[in-house]
Amino acid sequence: MGDNRLIMIPRRTGPAIGVVCLLVVLISGCAVSSSVQPSIEITTVPPAEKGGGRELDEIKGHVKGASSEQKIVLYARSGAWYVQPFADQPFTKIEADSTWSNTTHLGTEYAALLVESNYAPAPITSTLPAPGHGIVAVAIVEGRPPFWRTRWFRLSLVLAALLSLFALYRWRVRQLQTQLSLRFEERLAERTRIAQDLHDTLLQGLVSASMQLHVANDQLTEDSPAKPLVGRVMQLMSQVIDEGRDAVRGLRSTSGNADRLETAFSRAAQEFGNGQVKDYRVIVEGAPRELHPIIRDEAYRIGREALANAFRHSHASKIEVELDYSTKHLRILVRDDGAGIDQQVLQTGKDGHWGLAGMRERAESIGARLKVLSRTNAGTEVELLIPSHVAFVSRSANGTRKWFQRAKKDHE
Repeated sequence: MGDNRLIMIPRRTGPAIGVVCLLVVLISGCAVSSSVQPSIEITTVPPAEKGGGRELDEIKGHVKGASSEQKIVLYARSGAWYVQPFADQPFTKIEADSTWSNTTHLGTEYAALLVESNYAPAPITSTLPAPGHGIVAVAIVEGRPPFWRTRWFRLSLVLAALLSLFALYRWRVRQLQTQLSLRFEERLAERTRIAQDLHDTLLQGLVSASMQLHVANDQLTEDSPAKPLVGRVMQLMSQVIDEGRDAVRGLRSTSGNADRLETAFSRAAQEFGNGQVKDYRVIVEGAPRELHPIIRDEAYRIGREALANAFRHSHASKIEVELDYSTKHLRILVRDDGAGIDQQVLQTGKDGHWGLAGMRERAESIGARLKVLSRTNAGTEVELLIPSHVAFVSRSANGTRKWFQRAKKDHE
């Protein structure tokens, strides 16, 4: 019969196998640990100097994988490499936590060598030895540069320069805004004075002459040959007086901006309206802002002239006014769907009419850009673009204007 055996393995064999595996792991770990390559690192670097003096500074670092018999040799470079801190004290002890520290003379570069206990370092050398022959690892670093040569200092200089340029730019813009506001105030004061003179002299004289003419007309009989002529003169004088009053009213515009552009333009339909225009609207984009009085008046006159042309000459059925209060500009766009403007008239103007030329001159006088686009039977677009720093009143300009007004009242 065959040899059939039942082999019984004791239960206590399991723990024995676990112990064997643990021993294998420990032996493997020791092998891995023993295979770690020793290294050295300098963590605290002294400042960079030419060296040669007696000044000392602290140098620190740590090692990895070093044995208890190994030591540190320090060098500082001052032309050649000099052992530190002194020729008769060339070794630095490695502490139990693998750190080391010592003092050193200053130099341009610093080196730390991890060496065996029987290594004899040279007091002076022109070239540092490489690992081998008792040297386990070598670390070399440049000396710590002075603060004015550090990256953060240079970065701070760049940031300071950028901030200075930005501050200079802001100061210059504020200065220009203040000067512009003062010029606006001076022009407004001059215009108010001219308006007062016109009202007190020319306009009052015309009103007085018109009244006397009405008296003379009442004394003429109905069949008098002079009565129709006097009537035409009276009508002409009435028209001149009305236009003069409008001009004086425009010259005496206040700085309060109580009558905003959108409100003023909304009345154009009543002023110029005719039965042909079926759709007239004023569109406002952005939050309305306070305008310089001169800018407000000139912008209104340019827009009013564009609307007058659209209502009277374009034969349009739809007219729109767009007001865009943006952070970069004030934009006024007058658009119609009328007959358009002849290109020759658009470029050179119409003989005896100064509408387009006057609009361009007004725009140029306030530093704005006027663009007129039109094609025959395709409508017309008149766009006025005024930079924000010219159009809008800033807080600083408000303060300057109030100071200017107080100074003027005190002077008066």
